[in-house]
Amino acid sequence: MAEADDTSERGTLAAVGAKLLFALKHLAIWCFLGFIAYWAWLDHEVIGKFQQRRWDLPGRIYAAPLELYAGLRSSPTRVGEMLTALGYRRVRDPTGPGQYQLGERSVALYTRGFVFWDGAEQPQAAVVRFADGRVSAIAQRNGGAEIGLLRLDPPEIGRIHPTSFEDRLLLSVAELPAFFTRALIAVEDRRFEEHIGVDWLGIARAMWVNVRRGGIEQGGSTLTQQLVKNLFLTRERTITRKLKEAMMAISIERAYGKREILETYVNEVFLGQDGNRAVHGFGLAAQYYFGRPLGELGVAEQALLIGMIRGPSHYNPFKYPDRALARRNEVLQRLANSGLLTAEQATTLRAVPLDLREGAWRGRARYAAFLDLLRRQLKREYRESDLQTAGLKIFTTLDIGVQHAAEQAVQKGIAALERNQPAAKNKLQAAMVITDPQSGDIKALIGDRGGSPGGFNRALDAKRQIGSLMKPFVYLAALAQPSRFNVLSELEDEPRTYRSDTGKTWTPKNYDGEYHGPVSMQDAMARSLNLATLDLGFKVGIPTVTATLRRFGYQGDMPNYPALFLGAIDMPPYEVAQLYQTIANDGFRSPLRAIRAVVDANNTPLQRYGLKIERVVDAPTAFLTRYLLTRVVERGTARSLAAALPSSLPLAGKTGTSDDARDSWFVGFGGDLLGVAWIGRDDNKPAGLTGATGALRIWTDTMRVSGISPVNMEPPPTVEWHRLTLDGRALASAECTGAVMAPINIEHLPQAVQSCAPTPVPAGPGVWSTLKEYLH
Repeated sequence: MAEADDTSERGTLAAVGAKLLFALKHLAIWCFLGFIAYWAWLDHEVIGKFQQRRWDLPGRIYAAPLELYAGLRSSPTRVGEMLTALGYRRVRDPTGPGQYQLGERSVALYTRGFVFWDGAEQPQAAVVRFADGRVSAIAQRNGGAEIGLLRLDPPEIGRIHPTSFEDRLLLSVAELPAFFTRALIAVEDRRFEEHIGVDWLGIARAMWVNVRRGGIEQGGSTLTQQLVKNLFLTRERTITRKLKEAMMAISIERAYGKREILETYVNEVFLGQDGNRAVHGFGLAAQYYFGRPLGELGVAEQALLIGMIRGPSHYNPFKYPDRALARRNEVLQRLANSGLLTAEQATTLRAVPLDLREGAWRGRARYAAFLDLLRRQLKREYRESDLQTAGLKIFTTLDIGVQHAAEQAVQKGIAALERNQPAAKNKLQAAMVITDPQSGDIKALIGDRGGSPGGFNRALDAKRQIGSLMKPFVYLAALAQPSRFNVLSELEDEPRTYRSDTGKTWTPKNYDGEYHGPVSMQDAMARSLNLATLDLGFKVGIPTVTATLRRFGYQGDMPNYPALFLGAIDMPPYEVAQLYQTIANDGFRSPLRAIRAVVDANNTPLQRYGLKIERVVDAPTAFLTRYLLTRVVERGTARSLAAALPSSLPLAGKTGTSDDARDSWFVGFGGDLLGVAWIGRDDNKPAGLTGATGALRIWTDTMRVSGISPVNMEPPPTVEWHRLTLDGRALASAECTGAVMAPINIEHLPQAVQSCAPTPVPAGPGVWSTLKEYLH
């Protein structure tokens, strides 16, 4: 009986076991099928996302490229400074892109090449020679052909970031240095060319090394697994995430070749943080840490970047140079162990310093005012999303040499002024706008004494009373009537009182408090006489003066009372520059521009910003107004400029001082640069400065460093120099005492001729050596 029960029980257990085994088999099959289905779904998702991947590329903003040509005012030292700013290395013999050699009278360099909006500039070896402060010749090295124009790669001055704040410079596999590719694979994934996405032998080897050495010395993740983690997964460290990572890596390896996987990896890997900007990819990392393209880095520099993959924050060379150096040397030893370096090479390279890019260039928000202007202009024509993510390249007009000269002049000039006025310490502010007077290209823009980003942009938004800067437009309105006025027309500088419609009286005065009686237009302008200008303004009329400003492009409000003639009108420096640009450009108005061209991520031009020129005043009137402004520099309120920059004469300019010396202005121009400088206080209290004692100083210091050519004073065909009587009403014979040589519109020459007894007339040479007959 017992045996029967045992048999029955065993049978029952066997049946249960069989059923359980059957269930487990089916469960395993279903789990396997489920796993396969999940992997199939995961494979589909990963391949789809990988195929559709698109990095958000910020818009990149470039300054004007340095262009070298025979006749350019420059020197080896200045060109060397510009090359250093571009990240070129000074070497004994330039043998590759991004290198230069500095000599006493020459600069030998190897350019990088660059794709511009109008075509590509190929890398080339050249030598630039100098003589008498100018470029004398440019030729290919080793006795090659002459080069008419050598255009260097433009400096990047800013970016328009997407909301994710990721940034990268895309590189193709073909652009990767051959040694770098081998070194990256040797350190991070030595069996990259052989495995299927997961390296089981590498995992086993890493585990063995780590156990032997009692720590994490090696990792088992392949480059493909690292890429999957960066693209699709979180940072959590679990078995399920690791399994998912392996599955996704195998899927990517199944669908894509090693070349495409490697290219994606080198552009995606995270290599540091620059403020709120994440530095992704080796292309951007090379620029961020060393200031040069990846292709120009040496073995030690490449080893540092490869070593940072393990922990970009931990091995940040700017914060932890000792850690970074140790990690770099560890990588160099790995390369020696892999046979990519000899032991001697590794030893030599370990002694090389980190040689990072200078700290002043890292993450510093420079060119804030100019970039503010640029963004305002771009937003009128492009969607914000395209500016942030479409990889646009914006080529601008900014000249970093002129910009840096202006920055230094403002900072040093304000500091010097505040030393002389202790009560004004930290209260003075400044703004500058510098343009090309012919094209309207903006060369430099300063909106704050310290260039602080995100603050009030005084160059664009500070509407301040322009004072005597208004006077040239009153005189221009008069000279536009050549039958009534010429540069010698007599004005009355005498006391006068005006009564408004409301009964208020206004009794203006000259700055010196004196009355000068009858004066010529040219003397009144040179001395900036208020009362003589008022006399002229009333002869011309307020409507004529306001119409003149409208033709010049001014769209703001203008007062309908006589104080307009003396500058009772508020403008920011940017608008002042636009008005004076037309005078400097022979009567042609060219809207100021900050953008030359915009291209897409494939270097296809989207838009070019050509010159837009409109004649708003005739050439004789523009020339005669320029002549009056040269008198201001030669012997008027800006005569200190003539002494400071004698080799640049003639120059034209006008000082300006508002009521109670609240605003100090100076506008000046030569043949290639026009600059507007302003100094004042944000609270609009008196600054205690005239145009000559404040703004003129920083303008002069800027142009002394940047260099400015003489203004072109070749008269148009209808203007000639004639000997005239002091009041300009009659031609004077050669023997007349007191007669002067002056430019005049020959279509309106005085008909009368004054004959005088032959009396010797003392004469001296004018400031303009080219005008030999000019008499004072």
